[in-house]
Amino acid sequence: MLVSGALSAQEFNKKDINGMWKRSDGLIITISGVGTFSDGGHALVFAVGNSGWSQSCVKRCWKFREIQYKEGNQWSANNKMYMPTGDYTKDDGTVTIKMADDKKSFTAGGFTYYKN
Repeated sequence: MLVSGALSAQEFNKKDINGMWKRSDGLIITISGVGTFSDGGHALVFAVGNSGWSQSCVKRCWKFREIQYKEGNQWSANNKMYMPTGDYTKDDGTVTIKMADDKKSFTAGGFTYYKN
């Protein structure tokens, strides 16, 4: 009998990132459309908590745009930054989204988001 001590690698699906996610500062985003739309998915701000984002952004502002699956546990997205002096968001470059093996959290732009 042949026994392998190696565990199989976690398999990821491009749609694993879809859903509601929360940061420790209370910012909640809902990601949808990844794996469905050709231009990628988007992350809508659903709650702002103590993140510094304005309440006016709730259900109106995007945190990430054009989220695309790359490979393994990684996606890329256009990051949006909130500008409080003008109450708007602006492009803040591309970020890599890296999901944890248990699929219960991911990191992006220096923040960790947890499945909500």
